[in-house]
Amino acid sequence: MRRPNLIAVLAVAAAFAGANAALAGGKGSTPSSTPPGFDNTGGHNGFEEFTHTTTSNGGETTTSTHAYLPGGWDEGKAAWKSGLQAENPNLATRPPGLKGH
Repeated sequence: MRRPNLIAVLAVAAAFAGANAALAGGKGSTPSSTPPGFDNTGGHNGFEEFTHTTTSNGGETTTSTHAYLPGGWDEGKAAWKSGLQAENPNLATRPPGLKGH
């Protein structure tokens, strides 16, 4: 590769790396999947903990599963929220258009 082309490629790579850092809010070189304001440091600020409990083996074995979801997802009257508003919430509940992972 000729020297001017190499310099151009390096300049584009540096610009791309800077843009990635800006997208990530300055937190490294890759964009974050967590929106700004929803840091999970210090007790999952911005998230609520939901717990689903399953009892099996004739009531002898109890298993609890926890999920942290954005605050307010269990509030309101939208039909999709009924799974989270149940006494034993369905942790796979998501708004229309979003899928769990």
